[in-house]
Amino acid sequence: MTLPAEFAREFATFPAELRKLVEAELKAGNTIVAIEHGFPAAPCGASIKLAQAVKDERQKSVGEVKFYARNNSDYAGEFTTVLRHFFVLEPPLPPAPYPDMDAIRKAAQGKPDALTQFAQTRATGFAPELVAQLSAEPASVPKRALTSRETATSAKRLLHFHDHRPPHEIQFALERDLMTLFTVAVVNERLTMTAKANVVGALYDFELRFEAAMLLKNCYSLRVETSWAKSAATHHDYYRKTADSWFSHWTRDFMPANPPKADAGTSARYQKICAASLNAEAHLDTVPALQQTIVAAMKRGACFTTSHKEGGTNISWTGGRFARSDYGDYPDHQTFSSEVEFLEALRKFYDWETSKNISPKKVSEFEAWKLILRLLRTK
Repeated sequence: MTLPAEFAREFATFPAELRKLVEAELKAGNTIVAIEHGFPAAPCGASIKLAQAVKDERQKSVGEVKFYARNNSDYAGEFTTVLRHFFVLEPPLPPAPYPDMDAIRKAAQGKPDALTQFAQTRATGFAPELVAQLSAEPASVPKRALTSRETATSAKRLLHFHDHRPPHEIQFALERDLMTLFTVAVVNERLTMTAKANVVGALYDFELRFEAAMLLKNCYSLRVETSWAKSAATHHDYYRKTADSWFSHWTRDFMPANPPKADAGTSARYQKICAASLNAEAHLDTVPALQQTIVAAMKRGACFTTSHKEGGTNISWTGGRFARSDYGDYPDHQTFSSEVEFLEALRKFYDWETSKNISPKKVSEFEAWKLILRLLRTK
């Protein structure tokens, strides 16, 4: 198989050793899913994502090419050179199967109540073993919290969960993970937030719904759908493996729960929370407003941070100036003489990050600054 024309120009910029590896894989039937910029590559480099794992005989360090076995939601193994500017990445490993909750519940049935048994046997000297039981009891995962459907070319996940945060805070957290803004509307009397994101070539649809407002918590549902039917058949296995890994990553902080009943919660509290969420950022309607919000927050102690295996970057207000500090393999420190200079540098720093889901296109300046605001970390 020859190199696809759309990748030829960027492929030519890769070190010869990595090009040789990829060319051998293409001849063996592997294919390129995408060539991307950004992590794990350096700003001056790029990454090739392969549809299949590299053949066993080439899955090792040879000469200038170094192989590292990884296991994350984006890739499983990486090939790079000493400078670590360019990478060839294998697809992620298949996700671990979901735990068999029916088996867990069955195993838990009939066990004596730990607290009761502890009280009954405390005087006999057997209590220490029961203390361990109390912490070792498996957590119960609601049976109807997650619905999963898959075909050969698509996947759908529907998760119901509880969270104490209001809807806009859940929305902002997802926007930070996805680097994609949601559209907010009231649909069938429910606050609904929708978005689309192109994740390594697969289009994902998201729908976050505020289902009910309980006394001490809120009920939500998150629907995620993706299809790779229009992609090359050689890429289908890659997208099937990554779909579940991405969903697990996006929902890692959510507490699964059964769907609420139709009349759950109170209408008055629901409407009050909805109004607050709809107006949470009504005042941030221009680029200058977003920029000044970022500046003010940083002067109060907020900062931007990035980290990866080679090091990272901290951007903060320190000593009466905005400063950028790089640590790790390429340490550096830079201060900015003016607010204008700092904002220009900040926009450039996050240029790829804010547009990665629509590359090679760019988001608008307003969208870019709102996404940069999402990346701001408060202490």
